[in-house]
Amino acid sequence: MAGSLLTTADFAGLSVLIHGGAGGVGNFAIQFAKAKGAWVAMTVSASNKGFVSDLGADQVIDYRSEKFEDLVEAVDLVFDLIGGETQERSFSVIKPGGALISTLQEPDKGRAADQNIRVGRYTAQPNGAQLQEIADLIDEGKVKVVVANTFELREVAEAQAALKDKHLRGKVVLKIVG
Repeated sequence: MAGSLLTTADFAGLSVLIHGGAGGVGNFAIQFAKAKGAWVAMTVSASNKGFVSDLGADQVIDYRSEKFEDLVEAVDLVFDLIGGETQERSFSVIKPGGALISTLQEPDKGRAADQNIRVGRYTAQPNGAQLQEIADLIDEGKVKVVVANTFELREVAEAQAALKDKHLRGKVVLKIVG
């Protein structure tokens, strides 16, 4: 499933659970969903609870000490940025007719059919109209860009290591011009 998952879609009145909400993708996902009218729950570590609350999360769950399936009401959409066991457990919190979308692995289609939910794997695709919509949301102040670190171009190896080895809040930026 490629395309405009959380930008052009109308989420007014829908409930969304986002796993891995403090990272570079998750912090945009929450803001896009909130800008489109969704109620949003997030799973993050305890140290990121305040961060995602500030981004607009309606419910924040510490995945290390709490089970989201015990705390969240049935949701219309799970946006999975974690995969594995978290994805498998997510099936239990999706309303019939809802959806489970993952950026990592294709969810189990057989299980989805049994539960009357839609599943798919989302990958971003270049799309000028979507980028313009994102720019508009940023310009309107509905979405803020969170920058974890900025590196000079000559520090590209360090930037790559930071992406690989650390759980960063936000995006890594390469500064090309001095």
